[in-house]
Amino acid sequence: MLLQQAYNGLAIGSIYALIAVGITLVYGLSRIIHFAVGELVMFGAFTTWEVQRLTGSYTLGFAAAAIVMAVVGILTERFVFRFTLKTPLTGFIVSLGLILVFQGLAVVFWTANTQYVLPPLQGAWDLGAFIVIKQTVLNIAIAVAVLGLCYVVLMHTKYGKALRAVSDDQGAAALMGIPVRRVITSAFVAGSVLCGVAGWLVLSAGSISPHVGDSYLLRGFAVALIGGLGSVSGAAIAGIGLGVAESLAAGYVSSGWNDAYVFGLMIAILLWRPTGLAKGSEGAHI
Repeated sequence: MLLQQAYNGLAIGSIYALIAVGITLVYGLSRIIHFAVGELVMFGAFTTWEVQRLTGSYTLGFAAAAIVMAVVGILTERFVFRFTLKTPLTGFIVSLGLILVFQGLAVVFWTANTQYVLPPLQGAWDLGAFIVIKQTVLNIAIAVAVLGLCYVVLMHTKYGKALRAVSDDQGAAALMGIPVRRVITSAFVAGSVLCGVAGWLVLSAGSISPHVGDSYLLRGFAVALIGGLGSVSGAAIAGIGLGVAESLAAGYVSSGWNDAYVFGLMIAILLWRPTGLAKGSEGAHI
């Protein structure tokens, strides 16, 4: 049972990690707490659902979710958040309004009802007391691959160096010839794409509705705070850890207290270490 619960927690924790990394990338460069990330996850899930319904292809749904969310990231930064970069608190308030906007758009363009699709991989491997669902293995592999790609880009590419420079000191980065505005826009795009990928994983693991992002929003922020708001590596590690801890608590105590486990752990860690496990709040770093 321990192994089964840890495996289940790894699957859900990988989704939390994707969302939390998206949150911390945006915060690290703009200091804006983007509270509409749950709706970005929902939009990614519904985009996948729509494309899969029309074409029967989950692969096309994945590509469509990434592209659509990249466009959403550009549009929200260019026409909404760009005007709040000097007042991050205003950006946070605006993001609260975007929650209702995105939920309304989902009802208009799609449906207010719960929807689901059959996962691309069906069946499971029965290893005695340990059941391995094939789709879950694929989901974990995709999440780990995407998080690994984020690490490589941040640490070993010219863009990653520019992003880290802007997160540390925008003025100095601009003097060195780094296009600060474009780098900030790209952070919003990357955060939105990560949420879109998370939406793909959410759809493949269960049902979706216009309000499916609510629980992922709260957990994504809990993970970002636990890892250290502004720390990409902290968000990734905390996401996996929180997913496993939540699953173990649900399996051995009660699943009805999942929210209490998550936020109780968050409160305890922040009381012990206010900046999070990775000493965040100083910018997007590894």
